[in-house]
Amino acid sequence: MFGIVLVNVLGFNASFFDFGGYYNNLPDASQQNFYNIYISLTADKFIFLFSFLFGYGIYMQYEKFNEKNKNFIPFFIRRMLVLSLFGIAHIFFLWAGDILLSYAIAGFMILPILKLSTKWQIFIALIFYFFIGIWLAIGVWVRLPNALSSTCTECLENAKIIYANGNYIDCLKLRVQEYLAFRNINAFYYLPKIIGIVLFGFIASKYKLHQKVADDKQKWSFIFIATSIIGAISYFGYEKIVDFESPFADSIYMTGYEFMSLFVGFSYLLLLLILASYKSIANLLWPIALMGSTSLTNYIMQSLIMSVIFYGWGFGLFGHTKVTTVVLIGICVYLFQVALTINWFRFYNQGPLEKFWRNLSYRN
Repeated sequence: MFGIVLVNVLGFNASFFDFGGYYNNLPDASQQNFYNIYISLTADKFIFLFSFLFGYGIYMQYEKFNEKNKNFIPFFIRRMLVLSLFGIAHIFFLWAGDILLSYAIAGFMILPILKLSTKWQIFIALIFYFFIGIWLAIGVWVRLPNALSSTCTECLENAKIIYANGNYIDCLKLRVQEYLAFRNINAFYYLPKIIGIVLFGFIASKYKLHQKVADDKQKWSFIFIATSIIGAISYFGYEKIVDFESPFADSIYMTGYEFMSLFVGFSYLLLLLILASYKSIANLLWPIALMGSTSLTNYIMQSLIMSVIFYGWGFGLFGHTKVTTVVLIGICVYLFQVALTINWFRFYNQGPLEKFWRNLSYRN
């Protein structure tokens, strides 16, 4: 949840009409340098963690139903349908950068391969994860929709005015346009990648990754080091393998980028698992664990708080050019949520949206 707010706060401060164009043309060179390093270490890496854990939880639910000889599929269909409604409402009322609808679709994609062998599940996960490279390669021979562009510079200029100064209805109308403009990159890039990562998490849960790490910390520490080294080498080197004169340059570039993100994201995951396997450290991290227990509530709450901060119907800080300040705002939002969540668990044992989602899923 901390990683999600650190990335999403940049999205609330700029528009998806031309996100890269906005942040790659900052007036202050020091802010530009900070952004370049910051975004390369955060973008997609925390989506990896969030998506991986989502898939991890799906298998845990599947296993629980099997142990009780209960039918998992009707329950899970209801659960994903409710999640998709959360996602649609999130897009319409708060933010175009929603990920819940993609998770619901990814959940449905797991159903047909629930009982396939692990080898086939891994193969399918890899196809989805590296789908963008395949898509761009095929696009060399066949005319396909552009999977990487939602750029609309004139729309960005309009967004700066409306998001910073408009009322709620003005922002809502523009947000719908923004989401529709972003449809190709969502459909052909983010959605397949998320499906792949969710499947990785599902498979890891099947083999009790968290328990294996806790049982053999030394072995997994070496794996973490190896994964980190591969991630670091690919981080600094994946662009060097690309011949930008080649018609396959985009495909090779994006495949290299996803390879790098996979190893960097997995190294983040292993580091967290290794640290949390020590009871003393796990006890210190319990407030973060509470945030995870209420991830749906806190995810929606983050969007609500940051909408108030950045949009015109709130404080209207949209379009701030000092990235360090924007990141600091994200950190403050997270710390506020931690304090609020700790207080909530003094009286309740479940988040409000989690309880609502659970009741509809179990029909009770």
